[in-house]
Amino acid sequence: MKLYDAHCHLFGASRHKVVVNGTCPADWREVIEFAEKDPQVISAIGLHPWQVQDAPSDWQASFFKQIDSAQAVGEIGLDQWIEGYDIERQQAAFSWQLEQAAQRNLPVSIHCLKASDSLLRILKTQPCPKRGIHLHAYSGSAEQVSHFAQWDAYFSFHAGQLGDRAQKAPAALQAVPIDRLLIESDAPDTIPSSEAHATFLLRGYQRAAELRGLTVEALAEQVAANFKRYFLYD
Repeated sequence: MKLYDAHCHLFGASRHKVVVNGTCPADWREVIEFAEKDPQVISAIGLHPWQVQDAPSDWQASFFKQIDSAQAVGEIGLDQWIEGYDIERQQAAFSWQLEQAAQRNLPVSIHCLKASDSLLRILKTQPCPKRGIHLHAYSGSAEQVSHFAQWDAYFSFHAGQLGDRAQKAPAALQAVPIDRLLIESDAPDTIPSSEAHATFLLRGYQRAAELRGLTVEALAEQVAANFKRYFLYD
C-alpha cells in the first residue's frame, strides 16, 4: 500500500513519498539537494514563524536564489503559542512568502497555531496559489474547516494528534471534505523514539480511516489522489 507524507523535515531516507520542509535559510540548500538525490522527496523551502525573529536580514534574497530549485513553499505560517512571538513580523514574513507561492502557483505548507483568526484575515487580503493552500497538522476547530475551505484548503493530520483521548483534531478531521484530506508525519520531532517513520505514518492513516468509517486501503487511495492533485499536478 503506497502512503504519502504531506509534511515532514529532514530525517533520513523514506520508502514513501514525502514533502520535506525547510525552516530557515540555513537548511534550504540541504533540503533541495536531498530532493535532487531522492525521487521520493518533494522539496519545500520557507521561513518558519519560530525562525522569523532570528532570520538574517538578507533572508528574502536567499529565498529568491533557492526558490526556482524548490518544488514547494514551506514551512511558513503564524504562531501565537510560542513564547515571545512577534505576530506583526510573522505576518509580514508569511504574507511575503505566500505571495511568492501564489505568483508561481506552488504548493504551500502552512503552520498555524493559536492564530487561525489572524490567518483568515490575511487570506482575505491577498492572492493564494490557484492550486489552494495546505494547512499542516491542522489545529483549528471543526467549525473553522469550512472557512478555510473557501481558499481550496487541504488539511493534514499526524498520528500524534489523533490519539484515543484527543477530541479537537479528530472532530476537525471528520469535518474535512474527503477530497481535501492528507496525512503527514511531521517527522522527526513528533515521532516517538521507539517508532519508525513508516509505522508512525501508517498509524495516522489507520486512525484517520477509523474516524471516517473507511478501510485503510480506501482512505489510502483517496489520500493518494489528494496528494498528487495538490503537490504533483499543476
